[in-house]
Order: sequence, then structure tokens, then C-alpha cells
Amino acid sequence: MKQSNLFSYFFLSVLAVGSLIIYSCQKQNSEIEKHENHTERSLKDSQIEKRIIAFRDKIDLIRENPTLKSGSDPVDVDSAVWYIEATSNLTYGDASFETEDFIVDSAFIEIPVTNGQILWIDVQAAYDQVIDSLAEHNANIIANQKQLIVADISLKEFDNNSAIFEVTSGFGTDGTSGFGNSFPWYWGFDLGRCDGSGLGVGLDAADIIASLANSTIAVPSRGSYYTDVERRYVYPHNYTDENGNPLLFTDGQEYTLYHQCLSATDIAGYKSNLIYIGSQEKPSGKSLIGYSLSDMTAYALCGDDQHDCWYMIHLAEISYAILHIGSLPPADF
Repeated sequence: MKQSNLFSYFFLSVLAVGSLIIYSCQKQNSEIEKHENHTERSLKDSQIEKRIIAFRDKIDLIRENPTLKSGSDPVDVDSAVWYIEATSNLTYGDASFETEDFIVDSAFIEIPVTNGQILWIDVQAAYDQVIDSLAEHNANIIANQKQLIVADISLKEFDNNSAIFEVTSGFGTDGTSGFGNSFPWYWGFDLGRCDGSGLGVGLDAADIIASLANSTIAVPSRGSYYTDVERRYVYPHNYTDENGNPLLFTDGQEYTLYHQCLSATDIAGYKSNLIYIGSQEKPSGKSLIGYSLSDMTAYALCGDDQHDCWYMIHLAEISYAILHIGSLPPADF
């Protein structure tokens, strides 16, 4: 479960001074529907694939021959991150897999650093650890069909002795939740539908909104994979309408916490808002991969009598990357 730092948002949003207890639940499910094909394989795609395969071949060579002199050659950290991510996606990813649910997971690995760089022998070890992490994410998913859609490798910490990489995976599965929505849902906490049916527990409005937004994304033709993955995090205060109302869900309450119910109309509106935000955040030259929403709650003691105050939000995580058309099918873990 990925963690997000909310303190910068709550210091701006919550005026009360007191002890903050932050609860967060990262929504890890969203749904993607296939719509259309993208461009044909280009000369640039072919050249990039050759570079990635050359990297993979050297990794394989060093793994099989760990005493090679080239294993002690240095690699820039940024270059190592790019190639490990790109090779993971080319080798195991399939951006065009027909999927209903989209499941996100993450892990951290630590890599030795030598004079500000990573030796090839350690790059090889880092790549193997990344693939082991992705394979573990895959093994933890219970589904009839599942496929890695995208792997995101990012540098989280770096000093003279080590580098810490975050390994984030997005797997597509043949889920059963379907597309569309005509029900009211509780805003978060996996509380399900709020129509008195008792159904949908394990999901909430954050899941449904992200799922509906994901179902509108056009996805690429067969053999596609991603490089240069980038994630944008958007808080409610980042985008507002002409009246200053946040485009993402927010709620503030005092004393007893009451979980708000979002109608089907509310959910449709937030879906449209999320799609708009996704278009505004989209980096030049990159494709939209998918949306994820987290439901987050902050608690504080406020007022002269130090009574309970609650603040609830949806945090959007939107993924983008450069799309390539490959020549080989994805390998199995």
C-alpha cells in the first residue's frame, strides 16, 4: 500500500492547532476498457528497443559471468533507473492487455552506490530485485487472467553509500465489477453502497470514480509498452471551479464523524472533473495510463473545548508515460 504525505495540504486546510492523526487508504483498484488503436511502430521505437535489448543482454552476460571486468564499470544512477524501468516494461509489460480491473502495488529495494554511481554488477542485481518484486506483486493477485501493464521505477533516496528505488506495478486483471454506475456509494473507507443494500463492501466512491474515468481511456494496439513513467499527485485544493469549490471530493465535520454518501450524479460529476484534471496535468509527449483515487482522513482536536474535527479528501494519482510499439510478446514471470 503506497503512502502519501498529507501534511502540506492539511496545514493549509485545517486551521485548528492540535495533534493530527492521519489515516490513509490507497485505492488500488481501477478499471480500464479498450477503445482504439494507436500509431504503427516507428523507426524511433525500433531504435529504442535495440538499446533496451542491448542493456538486457549485458545484464544477462554479467549475471552468467559475475567476474567479468565490465561488471566493475560505473553507470550513472539516472541511467540505471531508466534502463531498469524500460527493460522491465519491454520484457514483461503489455499496455494493450484487455483488462477490467487495474491493481497497483509497490515495494522498495536498496542498491549499493560507489563514488556516486552504480557498478554494472550492482545494476544487474538491482534489475533482478525489481523483477522479483514484480513477480511477487503478480503472485499476490488472485485472478483468472492478469498481466503487467506498466512498471514504474523511481529513485526515492540517494547518498554516498546507497540508492533506494521504489518499484510500482500496475497489473490488469479480468475483474468482475463491470463498467458504469447507477448507485450511490459511501465516499471512502471501503464501505460500499449507501442505498441500504449492504452491497459493494470493499469498494467505495473513490474506486468507482477512478474506474469510470479509466474506462474512457483509449489504450494502444498489441505489442505496446511504456517508458519514462511519471505520476502526478493532485489534492482537492489544486483545482477549483469558478466559485472556488474543489473539483475533487472534500468534506469537513466536527464532533461525530458521519460518512458522506455520494449519489450517482455526484460520482458522475467527480468522474468528469478527474478526466479534466488528467488532461490539464498531462505532460507533453506522454500518454495517459490511468487514474487512481485515495480516500484520506485527518483528525484534529479543535475549538476552545478541543472537540473532534474531521477532514476527508480524495487524492488523485494520475500516471503518464511514453508509449512504444514493440516487436516481441511479453514474457511470463
